[in-house]
Amino acid sequence: MEHIAQIAPILGAYNKNYAPPRVATLPVVRRSFGICVNSRYAKQMSGDVLQWTSREQEGALVLLPEGRVDETSADFFKEYLVNAVGTELETAIIDLSGIEYMSSRGLRGLTLAQRAANESGTTIVLACPNDTMREILAISRYDMVFRVADTIEDATRDQGADQGGN
Repeated sequence: MEHIAQIAPILGAYNKNYAPPRVATLPVVRRSFGICVNSRYAKQMSGDVLQWTSREQEGALVLLPEGRVDETSADFFKEYLVNAVGTELETAIIDLSGIEYMSSRGLRGLTLAQRAANESGTTIVLACPNDTMREILAISRYDMVFRVADTIEDATRDQGADQGGN
């Protein structure tokens, strides 16, 4: 039964001249994702690669990403973190002050970096979150998963206290 006329007796009455009623169509307004004027977080996706700097401070690796962690940069963010936590240093501090926004894929990158850190014996500390990142961490409950410090000094001080207590 390839045609509707063949299955019409099964379905009931069939009118070959039937046309669906016309519905007035509204004009389609097309907007790019994230160009909402009142949106707090949504901006046009960056397309840029994050900028990274890192340094060693008081026996800890301090990672300083800058930019947006969105769909275009999340894989790079994850790879960089996973590779960085594989070092011989016991603590990796991620300075979030330069992160404007982090999508759920960026949070997933933090989760995968945490798994890699657990395997290598490295502790990840998130430091210096700006207001946006602090809210994202609170909403996602990542502030319960990671230790969050207000400054790099607090993160290194906490790290030293943890090592002394063990």
